[in-house]
Amino acid sequence: MTTETKRLPDGVTEEQLTQFVRKHGKVYPVRVPKDGTTHVGLFRKPTLTDMSAAASVGSSNPMAAGELLFNSCKLAVDPAMDQDDEVKVAAINGVSKLFRVLEAEVGEPFGAEA
Repeated sequence: MTTETKRLPDGVTEEQLTQFVRKHGKVYPVRVPKDGTTHVGLFRKPTLTDMSAAASVGSSNPMAAGELLFNSCKLAVDPAMDQDDEVKVAAINGVSKLFRVLEAEVGEPFGAEA
């Protein structure tokens, strides 16, 4: 038996997806399986401004930081992503992975000898 992977949130059309992509560039699906149903949300990648706003509340309330990122980046979601706490927390975790912190390489200095 094969299970079809749900592509878009309930009520979202391919045309709406095209509009999201046109406006935001890359659009990321976040899928959360629960009790035999897959709940889907579409999110844009967080910006540095989004990350900064989340960090400003994150030290005192990490869940609020995650929810702020979730709401800032949310384009369209199945109702369960807003209404079911377990599904929402899983989606928040997924959204937090969209912003990758890359490793920087620091080379030897140019100029005067030390």
